[in-house]
Amino acid sequence: MHEKEKKTVSKRVNHLKLVLIVLALLLIAITYFVISSSKSSSEISSRMNNAIPHFLVKAFPRTDWSKTDPAIIRALSGGPGKDGIPAIDEPKFEPISTFSRSDSVQAIVIRDGESVKVYPYHILVWHEIVNDTVDGVSVAVTFCPLCGSAIVYNRRLPDGTSSFGVSGGLLESNMIMYDRSSETLWQQSTGKALAGRYFGQTLERIKFQLMTMGEIRVKYPNAHVLSEQTGHRRNYLSNPYSGYDTNEDFIFSPSMQDARYPAKMIFVAFIVNDRAVSAPWLELKEGGVYDTEVDGRKVTLRKQNGELSVTDMDGQEIPFYFEMWFSWAVQHQTDGTIFDPKTQEHNE
Repeated sequence: MHEKEKKTVSKRVNHLKLVLIVLALLLIAITYFVISSSKSSSEISSRMNNAIPHFLVKAFPRTDWSKTDPAIIRALSGGPGKDGIPAIDEPKFEPISTFSRSDSVQAIVIRDGESVKVYPYHILVWHEIVNDTVDGVSVAVTFCPLCGSAIVYNRRLPDGTSSFGVSGGLLESNMIMYDRSSETLWQQSTGKALAGRYFGQTLERIKFQLMTMGEIRVKYPNAHVLSEQTGHRRNYLSNPYSGYDTNEDFIFSPSMQDARYPAKMIFVAFIVNDRAVSAPWLELKEGGVYDTEVDGRKVTLRKQNGELSVTDMDGQEIPFYFEMWFSWAVQHQTDGTIFDPKTQEHNE
């Protein structure tokens, strides 16, 4: 082989060696990046899992904690543990004529076909959830005494219907529920999954009314009322939170307070195009018709014969719920709109 050819071959060999070295270094860099990324993700996941309150992790070993809202780290134990406040799973009902408590007792009212079902607060305050079927729909009638939130949800989940229970946890004084099929944790006041298989899902709200037993007696004399024969021994003559809704004290202080309204004033709340809207409940006068605009859409609130309706510009009813001001405000500082009826004359 001529000297010139030898030099050419040598150059090619050196070039090949250089290419192999570069490829080897590149492979090492990629491997390091993958390992580092995996380790970083693992560390983040580990830190997140370690931040989840121990009482929840211990009580819910079947929950998929890899899917978790960061807000869950602020959850507090309410005292009683999982199911320490027992939901009612087999509700019994009695004619309203047998109801012997005060006419001032408030209650959730749901139409059941041609009939009406009534769930009084003096029972809900002890159980917080009633799993029932109304007009062929499986529902969870829910009430959180610490934030005055009364909401009815459809119990149908993506993989089937489930019953709900009380987790024992609170987020900003609001009950954290769980479904018994997957043990996904749900925030009661928003219906959003906080952790578990259904993370990212939101429960469907069901229409209902909030009325006093006196109003219900007059308007629905044939209604059926949740019986105190719940299968649990509770003193339904007493209120474990007596005075809470009329004073300025908190059992679990919220992370912030909005001073625009009294903290425990009851608001009616609903959602329009992902925009949270609320209005002071008692400021909506009997016979009143109120129009407001939410994200360019007209919304009408009507209060007639003691019942409220909220409809959009197409006449479609919008389900609503009730909640104390402090609780609604702490959750909707960035996405909330307030409609105050005092700024608008109502029509009789």
